[in-house]
Amino acid sequence: PASTAASDEAFLAARQAALAGALDRFEAAAARVSDPLLQSYLEHWRLKFRLNARGAPAGGEAALDAEAAAFIQRTDNPLLADLSRRDWLLRLARRGDWPAFDAQYAAWALRDEAAVHCHAGSSALEAGRAPGDEARDALFQPRELGEACASFLEGLARQGPAGREAAWRRLKLALEAGATGSVRRIAPMIGMSPGAVEAALQRPAKVLAPTASREVSVIAFGVLARQEPETAARQTEALAALAPAERAWVWSQIAASSMRRLGPVPAAWLRDARGAQASDETWAWLTRAALRAGDWPAVHLMIERMSPEGRRDPAWIYWDARAHQELGRRPQADTGFRGIAGQFHFYGQLASEELGQGILVPAPAAPPTDEELAAAAANPGFARALRLYQLGLRAEGNREWNFQLRGLTDRQLLAAARFACDRRVLDRCVNTADRTRAEHDFSLRFVTPFRPQLEAFAGERGLDPAWVYGLIRQESRFIMDARSSASAQGLMQIIPPTARWIARRLGVADFRLEQLNDLDTNLRFGTYYLRSVHDDLDSSPLLASAGYNAGPNRPRQWRSTLPGTLEGAAFAEIIPFAETRDYVKKVLSNAAFYGALMTGRPQSLKQRLGSVAPGAMRPSELP
Repeated sequence: PASTAASDEAFLAARQAALAGALDRFEAAAARVSDPLLQSYLEHWRLKFRLNARGAPAGGEAALDAEAAAFIQRTDNPLLADLSRRDWLLRLARRGDWPAFDAQYAAWALRDEAAVHCHAGSSALEAGRAPGDEARDALFQPRELGEACASFLEGLARQGPAGREAAWRRLKLALEAGATGSVRRIAPMIGMSPGAVEAALQRPAKVLAPTASREVSVIAFGVLARQEPETAARQTEALAALAPAERAWVWSQIAASSMRRLGPVPAAWLRDARGAQASDETWAWLTRAALRAGDWPAVHLMIERMSPEGRRDPAWIYWDARAHQELGRRPQADTGFRGIAGQFHFYGQLASEELGQGILVPAPAAPPTDEELAAAAANPGFARALRLYQLGLRAEGNREWNFQLRGLTDRQLLAAARFACDRRVLDRCVNTADRTRAEHDFSLRFVTPFRPQLEAFAGERGLDPAWVYGLIRQESRFIMDARSSASAQGLMQIIPPTARWIARRLGVADFRLEQLNDLDTNLRFGTYYLRSVHDDLDSSPLLASAGYNAGPNRPRQWRSTLPGTLEGAAFAEIIPFAETRDYVKKVLSNAAFYGALMTGRPQSLKQRLGSVAPGAMRPSELP
């Protein structure tokens, strides 16, 4: 109806005005929105204008506090109540009302913003309390600091020697992340002058000398290690002048930086890094260096240096168990493998294979009852999510949907997944079914829509349909009109230049990019390109999956740096791009589960991974 279309258009205009901070434009658009399902968003945005405004609000802070509390209390949208509470917390922190902040912080459900946690740390210091774990965890991450966390760290640094040591530790984390803005912010907390900091950041090789201060040397080495690790390794006199702990940290950065670009990492560098106090991210890169070299004692030692949380990552549980296995310590190896075998991910599958178990899918749970499905259909948050999807607001819809999943039982999750699948919201079907803990239905986790068409196009190109499904599940989660930041389109996420190349190769006249949102066109083009990459990269599903994501020249480049043949799982782990590394693991793990689901027979992930031999770098002719 025309009135619905006008209301939808007004809602989208109100959203744009809210994002732009244009209050008058927002109110004019909001007055034309008639859909009751969306009214809570208008109220939330209206309150957000007030909470984010600088200066004294009309009516005073007490009136604004009452307005925020009233909205949180009365709204029927718990997600927006919590987002408004977050906005209110940020305002309370700006004005230093710490008692009110503490009361709202305890009730904040999402707990997903570092700035709020750091404000909580500042509140604790103001009250003479020790900051909580969430505040410290938010502070000690290797990334840019942000204003709230910088203020928290300044407060810690004023607490005496322990606080200044915390600032020093955080400065090194900033160096690990290449976060030079944070280095500049933290350096004065440990007594450094701006001139000394700039010299170390801008001219690291020139300031390195045996007489340089600890702080200048560490900053200069941190910068130089990221830029030119081999040059940093040659600064032997300046290295020798450092205390053992700082010297070990410098070696950890040199080794990690070289490994990130798949450069040389001599065993001596790993040995000299062992005493470092470094982030889990650094130890992960050093573990990858040891893996590439086949240095199993070093693999174990690097993993041992991770934090307890880091060592609990299934990747490092698996590789530590493999190190024990390679070193003849079978009982320790089997303990590690058993700890993750049967878990539904890449390393859980590999661990199962190490214990002699093929990859199968679990027996399906009983289907949701009519009552369970009715409860899912009656959830107002799911209804709002579906409405937002209709408006093209996928991110907002996903946020609404996911908020409803908190605390649901397996039965409720399966009902919600089935509800999503029945409405063809396949990405939420998959993601919701993925959350079950004991009762599972892999036909919902690994959906097989348009199977006749997919099998026909895969068969035409001689591709395993399970692999194609596994790739689509990772690329688009079966969203037909998915579009990435790189303008990749459709189920198989094909970028425009590649689509035009495929169209020419297939003789498609008058090709238009919007055709990529057509099911048959996308499957035809995607399977053609996947087969082309597969043939171009030695018929390796591992290399082809990497090439599909990062371009076919990247795997060639990575392969050319290998010192010798590497098992496929290790090659997947040393891929230098985090996105591609995660992508390859998930695509091939998905393919194994799809194979088990579609054939009913045990699958081998190791067989799909194969091994990767060194090869000379020669450019691909593929786009």
